[in-house]
Amino acid sequence: MSHLDIFRPATHADAAAIHAFTGAAEAGLTTVPRTPERVEAYIDASTRFLAGEACGEDCNRVLFVAERDGRVMGISGIIPKLGLERPFYSFKRSRHARRSSQLDLRTEYDTLQLTTDFDGWTELASIYLAPNARGRGVARLLSLGRLCFIHAHRDRFARKLMADIRGWVDDQGVSPFWEHLTSKFIGTDFAVADRLSASDGRFIMELLPSLPILMNLLPESARHCAGRPHDVSRGAMNLLMGAGFEETDLCDIFDGGPAIECRTDDTLIARTARPLAGYGAGPQSLLAFAGTGADFRATRALGDLSAGLIDDAARPLGGDVTLALAQDRRA
Repeated sequence: MSHLDIFRPATHADAAAIHAFTGAAEAGLTTVPRTPERVEAYIDASTRFLAGEACGEDCNRVLFVAERDGRVMGISGIIPKLGLERPFYSFKRSRHARRSSQLDLRTEYDTLQLTTDFDGWTELASIYLAPNARGRGVARLLSLGRLCFIHAHRDRFARKLMADIRGWVDDQGVSPFWEHLTSKFIGTDFAVADRLSASDGRFIMELLPSLPILMNLLPESARHCAGRPHDVSRGAMNLLMGAGFEETDLCDIFDGGPAIECRTDDTLIARTARPLAGYGAGPQSLLAFAGTGADFRATRALGDLSAGLIDDAARPLGGDVTLALAQDRRA
């Protein structure tokens, strides 16, 4: 770790650097701001949340950046309370079985049911890397840095966390789940529906059926996508699974991407956090974090958690540093 990577809340001074790479983000990344106006709006809402304003849905998000040697390398975010701005819709997957006593036959089938099970939860969202940051260790800091922030501000977040993982698409960038299922009820392009859902999701409740959808009537390509992550998102999903998250029976209503969950007090960060005792080398990959609100900072370094030691990378964080594991041995 020859470079110093710092995870911190985004400021308006970061807006141009953020848009320089998020402007190229593909449809399907609903919580990634892709226009200069959306970037500024996200940062404004985040700044108000960090300041402790009681502004409800108008500041229901926190946006972070990871910077290396002063250059913004990526973003990630938190939505403190789902359902505050509008219901958060998912499909719940259920397995059913039937048996005929007359013909001695048995059948099994799956259904999808529109639900708002995640309302009231906290969502980990908006992770997106600049092209030159990929494969350089920044993603782990962007992802787990959010859990450090939540641990340092525990009273501001829900008792359960979730993350909505991007769903699978084919070589042409087409989502079979959207093409064969959701688009049949929402008569517009995926990109249009994705954009509208980021600002006003009323059409979801108005157009999608409230009755269960029979999955065995769909092509196999669409059935296979329910709960299947995008190839480029599998690493991010595995990272969170290694930090304590588990799979659920819910998936995204547009692309079928999986939703994963974890109790806030059971994350890798919450389970391993302890105060810094001193500086020294060690064999473990650790996260160090300090500060609150807009002054929150986190970084990665090597150390020894059992002894409370970390190398000099954590010195710029100042006093009252907390350490936690940056990688579960299972991950």
